[in-house]
Amino acid sequence: MDDVELTEDCEPLIEDSPKASNGSFNNRRIITKKPRRCWGRRGLVVGASVLGLGTLLYLVYYWREMGFIGLYRLPIDDILKKPANIISFNQLMHKNFEFNIRGLDVMVFLHIQKTGGTTFGKHLVQDLDLDRDCECRKNWKKGRRHPKLHCDCFRPGQGSLSWLFSRYSTGWKCGLHPDWTELTGCVDTYLKGEEGGSDPRRYFYFTILREPTARYLSEFRHVQRGATWKTSTNMCGGRVWADIIPRCYKDEDWSDVEIEEFMNCPHNPAANRQTRMLADLELVDCHNKSAMEPGRRNMILLESAKANLEKMAYFALTEQQRLSQYIFQQTFNIQFKTSLEQINATRSSSTQAELDSAVLARIREINSLDVQLYSFAQQLLAKRLNILKEQDESFEENMSKIKDGLDLDDDDDDEEY
Repeated sequence: MDDVELTEDCEPLIEDSPKASNGSFNNRRIITKKPRRCWGRRGLVVGASVLGLGTLLYLVYYWREMGFIGLYRLPIDDILKKPANIISFNQLMHKNFEFNIRGLDVMVFLHIQKTGGTTFGKHLVQDLDLDRDCECRKNWKKGRRHPKLHCDCFRPGQGSLSWLFSRYSTGWKCGLHPDWTELTGCVDTYLKGEEGGSDPRRYFYFTILREPTARYLSEFRHVQRGATWKTSTNMCGGRVWADIIPRCYKDEDWSDVEIEEFMNCPHNPAANRQTRMLADLELVDCHNKSAMEPGRRNMILLESAKANLEKMAYFALTEQQRLSQYIFQQTFNIQFKTSLEQINATRSSSTQAELDSAVLARIREINSLDVQLYSFAQQLLAKRLNILKEQDESFEENMSKIKDGLDLDDDDDDEEY
């Protein structure tokens, strides 16, 4: 093969003819002594682009397969790991797989503050159409403004064996408002000790999520009225963290706190509460915020919360109460006795109207993990709804029976303090 001379650009090599007088192209001659190949800057740019794209695709693949989010290496195996006795929505969708209220199946309600869980908890013990209704009674307790509700939710034909683990049935046996970490480490041990039996139980976890700004402001108003939840244990990693976690107030409570002070406290548990309560806190050394870099800690919390939400048999959204009620009934094959009214006007909604856009934007920034979690939950709820619709030949009829959905009011006066 003849030698090839590379040129700097893509123009044919020419030189002026000795006879040229007017500079025209016709008076120039093309050099053809050696075959020449056009390479130049254009080729280098294309080559660099291909190389850069290839590197980017490799990094995206590597981060995805190895569990990197941003620049953080995540413990994906630990995040996705699900206890064998917890039943997910996907498992419930298998043919001939259902919640067996007469067997050893147990619903576990993870109640996040100010999501409407107090009202929903009452509906569970008072308004389900069951073969054996929960036996409810109200007891007055000194210092309370309202009587305390307690209901025994026993299995049909099974004596005093419970099918529901919640505030109004078993009570706060795993601490006040226990989170995912506390419940998964406590419920099975408690029921085995309380009821005995060696046969393994199956647990169907569920929760309620709420639009983060509305939930945060609802908690703000509740704290203004004296709520502290200071009797929570915050059990994690085999130790109680309640007395170790810094508080935002020095007196008995944080009554009459203003919104700026509420937002400025770096230890305020209201911030990203939903993400924290759904995550496996042992993945981030529990409540020790100095154990790892904040960005890595936040990403692990968020991805863990998303994974645990997917592991749950059911969850509701406060803003989608009608759909949430339908999904509950179809998932567990248990009906509510009546169509229940949705309440949209709450104290938090009136508070939002009083705040300027800068404050609301800061609240969203403070709750950025909850914002991402809620967006994920909206997509997951829609996905589950579509699965149930495909299986329900009477979807329109069943939906028409639910006029307004569950009334998940967030401002119950008998909320635990």
